[in-house]
Amino acid sequence: MPEPTPSEPLPAELRALAADAEALATRTAEVAARLRTAPDGHLQRLARPVAKATHDLSDYTDEVARTAENLARVRASRDPGLCDVPWGVCPAHGTTVRASGDHARCTAPGCAREWDYDRLHTPCGEPAVAVVTDEDGATGKMCAAHARDAADRLAGCTVSYLEHRTSSG
Repeated sequence: MPEPTPSEPLPAELRALAADAEALATRTAEVAARLRTAPDGHLQRLARPVAKATHDLSDYTDEVARTAENLARVRASRDPGLCDVPWGVCPAHGTTVRASGDHARCTAPGCAREWDYDRLHTPCGEPAVAVVTDEDGATGKMCAAHARDAADRLAGCTVSYLEHRTSSG
């Protein structure tokens, strides 16, 4: 796996930012609570913007934490033993994944597979089991689902299965 470039953030950095934001959100929530219970009505009114800031910090925390998870998936997808395709599939049904926000599901009838991240717009993390070559000679390592899809959709492509392919692929 290639080393990250110096400017590339690490998932741990993002997790640390999320933890810092969570700590700050806790502190602002405590200040808002103190303002709400202050004997002065002017101080009580100040609780609203601080509470909003707390809410915004919580949203920020969630977003940065999700980004850390997605960054870890992208970095893991660089593993040379994984599929080269930059979008995910259902391992059993192929290009049947639909995403909405930070959730994805397989739309094949009877399939109950779901993911708690946007699998459709995240690099494929499935093991590579084949080398697919298109009619122009471009090649890529693909998982079983992407290789099946390529064979179905790409005119003149060839699929060469790797020796370590399992019977489930």
